[in-house]
Amino acid sequence: MPRLHQYRNRPAHYVLTSIKGAVVTFQLTSDGERKLLAAGVAPASQFPRALLLDLYRTGDAFTGGSGVGEPVPDSLNQLELDFAQDPDSETAFPSCDDCSSVDDVHLSILREQGALAAKLQCAHCRDVTSHTLDTCIPVRLLSLPLLGRLFDVKDVSQKYGSVTRFENLLRTEFESKWEQVRKLRGRSQESLFDTGSRDELNLTTNKK
Repeated sequence: MPRLHQYRNRPAHYVLTSIKGAVVTFQLTSDGERKLLAAGVAPASQFPRALLLDLYRTGDAFTGGSGVGEPVPDSLNQLELDFAQDPDSETAFPSCDDCSSVDDVHLSILREQGALAAKLQCAHCRDVTSHTLDTCIPVRLLSLPLLGRLFDVKDVSQKYGSVTRFENLLRTEFESKWEQVRKLRGRSQESLFDTGSRDELNLTTNKK
């Protein structure tokens, strides 16, 4: 499960979580911090993955850049960041189509065999000097309407798997999950989940 941490030398926060067995650090915008604290998530406490997914969806949680500049706490037990019964899968986080990294992911529109294709790429895999790269945008700057307009204007003919999963994340409504956490403030976060294990993403999408 994600865990909220406070910086050692300033009154701000970041998040540590485990994705595919690796500890990943997410930076937070001021709005992201406000949402978590207002929901009753205190520093050093864990919270449902759905909330972090929602903050990622809105651009209020992100990876990459200069990072948080904080070492992983010595007291951190990675097992505490893994929670098999969390109903929202870690695979919902957008990842690089080439290497599966979730760090500093951008949308890349590339020219492939005379047509344009959209894929997600991390800093290591994207080549901004390549003549095949048409467009490159950090995913945290993208909304569903902007993404749709971009694909129409660029006449994108192919979407890689992570792009489709990112679109599904942008369509997801998480407000009920925030409300659930607010109502159970001060109680064990583990009570938010069923005891059965579910491997598939369990999200409620908006009905248009």
